[in-house]
Amino acid sequence: MENASKALIMAAGVLVSLIIVGALVLTYNNLSSYQKVGQQNTKEAQVVEFNNQYETFNRNNVRGSDLYSLLNRVVDYNRRKSTKGTGDDKGQYLAYEPMTITFDLNGKLSEFYVNETATSVDHIIKTDKYIQSGTKNDFENGIHQKVKDLETEYGADSLTNLTTGMTKIFITSSEASNEKKKQEAIANFNSASKKMHINDWNQIKEGSKIRKDVYCYYEYVQFKRARFNCEGNSINATNVKYNEKTGRIVEMNFKFTGKFE
Repeated sequence: MENASKALIMAAGVLVSLIIVGALVLTYNNLSSYQKVGQQNTKEAQVVEFNNQYETFNRNNVRGSDLYSLLNRVVDYNRRKSTKGTGDDKGQYLAYEPMTITFDLNGKLSEFYVNETATSVDHIIKTDKYIQSGTKNDFENGIHQKVKDLETEYGADSLTNLTTGMTKIFITSSEASNEKKKQEAIANFNSASKKMHINDWNQIKEGSKIRKDVYCYYEYVQFKRARFNCEGNSINATNVKYNEKTGRIVEMNFKFTGKFE
């Protein structure tokens, strides 16, 4: 009888132990499940936060100046957090798929230029289509130094004024046969330019350095004023592409509308 009682007590103890162990396992599984759900929610929130930085550009009527900023942001992301990241940033190297930005001038490259056949300008907007997918801003690098040099020489405000008043400053050779028009052109230049003044029309005649420089800067101004729609192109039919695994935006395509505002 005594042995039977001990056996029952032992059995009860084992049962209680099993119940406790089972409860602990269930609690652990629930905690693990909650943790996984929490991690997934955090991950999804991070993806949404990331995409929101770029979704703001997923629209029509995007300014060229906004694209300029977008390119810098994408290049910084590719450099620090994509599979194309540099060795200098190993601490932040997360190996996401790099982003690609494409903007297409839609066969309207000439609309960024001044139509003056006698002037050979060192163009800074050189091609009809730009594709940026690396860790260096190829577009900005192609124009930045030239723009910086021009702004140093003439002053940014003066260049803006000069591009705005070009038609009154850079008169044609036939108009220059009129001395009054030449003097007006000189006066208009000096009024627009805060850093450099001239006294000879030959300094701003067709083919002159000043004229070429202002026409070159005009291309930069035109790009900033240009309007783009975020839409598909011949490279990718979709305007925005997402990575299937991470959900992050990896490609955006823009096309020039033909408008400047």
